[in-house]
Amino acid sequence: MVGQVHGGLMGIIQRAMVKACPHVWFERSEMKDRHLVTKRLREHIADKKKLPILIFPEGTCINNTSVMMFKKGSFEIGGTIYPVAIKYNPQFGDAFWNSSKYNMVSYLLRMMTSWAIVCDVWYLPPMTREEGEDAVQFANRVKSAIARQGGLTELPWDGGLKRDKVKNTFKEEQQKNYSKMIVGNGSLNSESD
Repeated sequence: MVGQVHGGLMGIIQRAMVKACPHVWFERSEMKDRHLVTKRLREHIADKKKLPILIFPEGTCINNTSVMMFKKGSFEIGGTIYPVAIKYNPQFGDAFWNSSKYNMVSYLLRMMTSWAIVCDVWYLPPMTREEGEDAVQFANRVKSAIARQGGLTELPWDGGLKRDKVKNTFKEEQQKNYSKMIVGNGSLNSESD
């Protein structure tokens, strides 16, 4: 599995998992760590004796209605992607972890006391990067296949927006697009003047 390094109880669980089976943990804020993770992932897939890698390409938990932008790193390393679409049924218990609202312990307590965690899981056909396709295009193709299968909405933005402030450049771009939509081609109705 690939995932972010955690402290506390989750850190203890991660360290125990590494003893049972190799995992690739990373520090989200360090750019040099990303390059090291990419190198470790390439080495892992080159060794045919190793188990497949489980990657959550959105990089965060979301609310079971949408598929957010995939991180391109998972699609840069080469190899075959085996997409899996998972959609939870919240009827007996909501599996969504809002990490800004609940810590890991309270989330685990909610999961363990739910009547059931019910979900549909679809194993999609393997996908490889096509000739002339960059990592972002490949990621978007895989994301679209997962969204179609799970009946989920495709969203173009990063799941990290739930934790971080939206960049001013992104806001300005959206404001310009909205302005063009309202005003139309950058000019007010000159015919009505």
